[in-house]
Amino acid sequence: MYTVELWAQGAGFARFLQARLPGEAGGCLRLGPGAQRADLVVAAPDLAALPPNPAPCRALLLPGHLAPLAGGIPAAWVVSYGLTRRDTLTFSSLAQDTLCLALQRELVTLGGVCREPQEIPLAPQGRADPLALLAWAGTLLLLGAPPARLQGP
Repeated sequence: MYTVELWAQGAGFARFLQARLPGEAGGCLRLGPGAQRADLVVAAPDLAALPPNPAPCRALLLPGHLAPLAGGIPAAWVVSYGLTRRDTLTFSSLAQDTLCLALQRELVTLGGVCREPQEIPLAPQGRADPLALLAWAGTLLLLGAPPARLQGP
């Protein structure tokens, strides 16, 4: 089991993410920067700034607007998500009833599996925030879930 640390301003995104993670992954989520090394750190879409002096992590998943600040984070690799071409995870299709995730660059999971660039249709998600969906999808992919897992249970 991997340790997932969440950096968020409120509890809303934590509830959103925990509700959508598989049971075993949801149990390893810890809120706020910790003193221990995390396998994966997920920065919430609404995070305005990165925490000072975070502990090292293996992988950092953060919104693209914070990517320029990631140089000071002791992470083995960084994956960005957002709505621009610069982000590793974005959407190729974003409509009321159709969502298609675009993995624009290789992504290496925590288990060492390399996911090639691809498009992944997402299961319907209701009225969920698109950036929160990208963070959820990135979390699952980095934890090693197969892309098909994002298409539904």
